[in-house]
Amino acid sequence: MFAHLLAVVRGKSEGVRRRRANLIIAFVLVVTSIVGVTQIDTWPFSNWALVHMLRSPVMHSWQIEGVDSSGHTYLIDPGILEPVSPEDFAPSAGRLRELSPSGRADFMHFLYTRAEEGRRSVAEGKRFPANRWLLGRFSAPYHFGSRQLWSGPGDVPIQRFASIRMVFTVWNIDDRLRRGDAAIGREVIAEYKADE
Repeated sequence: MFAHLLAVVRGKSEGVRRRRANLIIAFVLVVTSIVGVTQIDTWPFSNWALVHMLRSPVMHSWQIEGVDSSGHTYLIDPGILEPVSPEDFAPSAGRLRELSPSGRADFMHFLYTRAEEGRRSVAEGKRFPANRWLLGRFSAPYHFGSRQLWSGPGDVPIQRFASIRMVFTVWNIDDRLRRGDAAIGREVIAEYKADE
């Protein structure tokens, strides 16, 4: 195809260049139409697999919550996971139930350590998350980047987290449109207490 593009540019006459350009246009239209009809994922003529299917009316997600010594709950910024994106972390979080009790404790200890490192960085006014150390808010975003939960010292407790919890959430899209956040079901999957 690239050789054909080069031939279009180097065509001797206007008529030859026009015919060659029309062949390229026809090729692209035919291939794109075939891919569109068959739904075959063939780069660069691909459909976007994420959105071309029907969606489920039920959504599932996760969040990490930190609890301070006074019992106040904070959402933990997913930036603690960097360089892993929240989308890449989700499959691991989804398998948390399958881990042995000691495996679950290790997993939650890891999350607690990362949450504490992030909390300290934000409380001390350092750049957070760590991957934004050079360009700050001008850094390249992660795929499906969500809003940053921790942007300044007021967003985190001064004292360390007493515990963290992994929470799975589920909701029906239509029900949530009607009832708002009251439609979200929550299940605490695991908890890590700092003093244990």
